[in-house]
Amino acid sequence: MLSDAEPRVATLLLEDLFGMDRTYFMLHADDSVPYDRRIQYEKAVERAAAGEPFQYVTGFGWFYGHKLKVDEHTLIPRNETEELVEFVLGRESDDGRTVVDIGTGTGAIGLLLQKYWKNNKVILTDISKQALEVAKENAAELGVSPRMLQGSLFEPLIDKGIMVDCIVSNPPYISYNERNEMDDSVYRHEPHLALFAEDGGLELYKRMIDGLPTVLKQGGTVYFEIGWRQYSALSTYIKEVWPGTRPELKKDMNGQDRILFFRWED
Repeated sequence: MLSDAEPRVATLLLEDLFGMDRTYFMLHADDSVPYDRRIQYEKAVERAAAGEPFQYVTGFGWFYGHKLKVDEHTLIPRNETEELVEFVLGRESDDGRTVVDIGTGTGAIGLLLQKYWKNNKVILTDISKQALEVAKENAAELGVSPRMLQGSLFEPLIDKGIMVDCIVSNPPYISYNERNEMDDSVYRHEPHLALFAEDGGLELYKRMIDGLPTVLKQGGTVYFEIGWRQYSALSTYIKEVWPGTRPELKKDMNGQDRILFFRWED
């Protein structure tokens, strides 16, 4: 049975799988349902009842007002990440600069930036070939065609000698010792490759911070989505590695530390 906490899940599945809103259902409640649709619906209800995230059951999620494909190889885009997109759009001029979205997953960040920019060029990278396939499908649906490269962090940029003006990234940042604080559905269903990082969740940030000279033009900008307890440690690390750089913080809609950003000066 579906949880009492999700009384509308069955109705939402009808809407999202078959386009049947409540009005349609009331008007056609006595109509016969094709066998294949009934089986599809029953399986979807079973998956949702077992705790699988709704977005994986339907195969898509909404992000920044757009419908994006998701699957077991990608994280489900979060509302907090919409704030990152809006923040970058508000701060970066659309003047032909090159921006990279590191660890793009579904493509949510990079694709939406490209969607709303006319002149800037966005590159999307991810270590997962399967995630990039999802991002390609989402790009086609959004009508954009940014460059996509497979590889870990900066490696595909370095391999091709690409230098950029801006780096945006929402990398894996959950510490392995935070497992007990996570929603069980997230742990069981979302890809661990996109969730967890070593060094208390800071490993990938530090690797990118260390490697800035290999891909970022002097005076370029960086925007990281971070965990709510990570700003102090990361800002200290940045100032140690790059004394001329002054990291800043933007909190999210819930008042939690969420976006660490800076202009890189060595």
